[in-house]
Amino acid sequence: MLAAPTSSLERDCARAIVEAMARDADDVQRLGVAIKRALEPLIAQPDLIARGIPRMGNNVSFSRYLYFDGDLSILLFAIPKNRPIPPHDHGIWETLTVYRGRVHHVLYERADDGEVPGTAELQLKEDRILERGDFAIVAPPADIHSFTGLSEENYGVTVVSGSYKSERHYYQPEQNTYVVKSGLNAR
Repeated sequence: MLAAPTSSLERDCARAIVEAMARDADDVQRLGVAIKRALEPLIAQPDLIARGIPRMGNNVSFSRYLYFDGDLSILLFAIPKNRPIPPHDHGIWETLTVYRGRVHHVLYERADDGEVPGTAELQLKEDRILERGDFAIVAPPADIHSFTGLSEENYGVTVVSGSYKSERHYYQPEQNTYVVKSGLNAR
C-alpha cells in the first residue's frame, strides 16, 4: 500500500533499500553504503521537488513522501537556511542525503547512562558540511543529530524504516540538558 504516487524509479530505489536492509542489517556502515548507492538515481532527478505527496514534517515547512509502504519511507524535505535544527533523536535509524544545497550536519552519541531525567552528556561523533549527494547515517548509538542549511535552497532526502517515536529529546549540549517534545510539536 503506497501513500504516494510512485514511479518505477522510487519503487526500484525502495526495493534496493529493502534488500540491503535484509542483507546488511547488522552492519550499519555497509547498510549506509548500500542505501546511498540505491538513492543515487533518485537524487539525480532534476524534478524531485515536484514529486511525492505532502506530509507534516517536524522542524521544517516542506516535506513530501517520495515512497511509503507502511514500514519504509523515503522523504524529501526543505532545510531552512541559517536556522539550526537543534540536536534531537528519532528513536530509530535514518539517513540523510543532500539533494540540493549545502548542509552543516552534526552527529552525537550519548556519553551518559541516561538515568537522570532532563540531563544528557553528548559526545560529538561527526561535524561536517554535506553537499549534493553527500550522505550521513544517524543510527544507534550515534542517533542524535542537528543540521543547518547553508545555501539559499537546501533539500534533503531521508530514508526511515519504521516510525519515528512520538516524543523526542531535544538536546542543549552546552548545558548537558534536554527537553522532551511531542514529535509534531517539536518546531
